[in-house]
Amino acid sequence: VGKVWGDKIYDGPEAVKAQVQKSIDDLQCEYLDLFMVHWPVPGKHVEAYKALEEEKAAGRIRSVAVANYTIEDLQELQGKVGMMPTVNQIEINPSLFRTDTIKFCQENNVALMAYRVFLNSGKGTVMQ
Repeated sequence: VGKVWGDKIYDGPEAVKAQVQKSIDDLQCEYLDLFMVHWPVPGKHVEAYKALEEEKAAGRIRSVAVANYTIEDLQELQGKVGMMPTVNQIEINPSLFRTDTIKFCQENNVALMAYRVFLNSGKGTVMQ
């Protein structure tokens, strides 16, 4: 699993593709099972996603994913990309349960990957 961060997304599709290759080289593998756009950078994330679709078509990644996408960000992808992401990694925990986003992802066959599931509002303490 790998991610392309905001700075590379901002730098454009070629920088996104270069990040995929760097991750492959760093991990010393032939391909990555999952690669995600870490943040929906306004005006740039759709082209970053399309670059990952090209990397998938070339066999360098198996699945294209996103992280921190809201319903609106996912809707922006619809109709502009070849396929919806296989995964949306978002914060989900008892203090932040995104019912509408969860429902939207389920309806659009986007699996959810939760982070910060046991932390108290991001303050670094384990929930009791």
